[in-house]
Amino acid sequence: MKYDNTEYWTGIHKKHKGHLQAVGHPTLCKRLNELKYQSEGNTMLDSVRGICREFRLMGKKKLSILDVGAGTGYWSKMVYDAFDKERFQVRATALDLSLDALDIVRRHSQHIDTVQEDLKTINPDLFARGFDLVISCYCLHHLVNLEDFLNALRFVAKSVSIDGFLIIMDPILTLPFSKFDVIDFPSYQGNGIPRHLYLIEDVLAKEGLCKRAIRPAVSFLLNGNIEGYDWFSYTAASTLWKALCMFIYKSDPLARLLSGVLLPLDKTLKDFYMAFSSSVCVYRKSMSKTL
Repeated sequence: MKYDNTEYWTGIHKKHKGHLQAVGHPTLCKRLNELKYQSEGNTMLDSVRGICREFRLMGKKKLSILDVGAGTGYWSKMVYDAFDKERFQVRATALDLSLDALDIVRRHSQHIDTVQEDLKTINPDLFARGFDLVISCYCLHHLVNLEDFLNALRFVAKSVSIDGFLIIMDPILTLPFSKFDVIDFPSYQGNGIPRHLYLIEDVLAKEGLCKRAIRPAVSFLLNGNIEGYDWFSYTAASTLWKALCMFIYKSDPLARLLSGVLLPLDKTLKDFYMAFSSSVCVYRKSMSKTL
């Protein structure tokens, strides 16, 4: 395997310096990345609103939030602002490998603390039960070696406080068919590997986390597909995504022209669970499994 997680992320943040391409699709146009993040942001905010209601029922007024693999702080800021708007007192921390990315967080969101750590080697107990809400968006699947992935996942899970919540937004396999099930791992050169939901939840359950919701984050129209109900649905989605990348998503003007069509179609595919792409999973930590 030639992909190196450390070199990839430090390099891409130096190259794109705060643009969405650094944390989205670096080879595609700005407008496509904006549409992708708009769709995912809508799903994220739906999940945050549900968690906000539960925190209110618990009588919470102060919250601590950790964004794991925060990049330039796009999701850190969105979630912070959502709770701040609801008049919670929020302490937020962004954790990432790249110092270039964290410099952008510090410049643009001075109210958010930053921590530089490598998830491949981080102590899983570093922030044990330290945060009311932990989020990890498009981070974990980039840890392609299984031991690195499991170390990061345990760190994420252990960092959630009792009665706290975890949100994972990632390409996660939930359907019967995926070509990622048959990759040749020793020669694989991609920068991410989707994992099965059952693997993730087996680890999270051992840390007392129980799933509360799972939603399509974005459809294959704006992010490509990772799975399907069968070979036909997988291939059809993959072919359409590749055609859009070839003929539309290299051009900002064309992507802007089609925005009014792409976003409603994306929402429809998500509503009918035919998105075939990334998911937003919400978990809550209970006392009984963590004693």
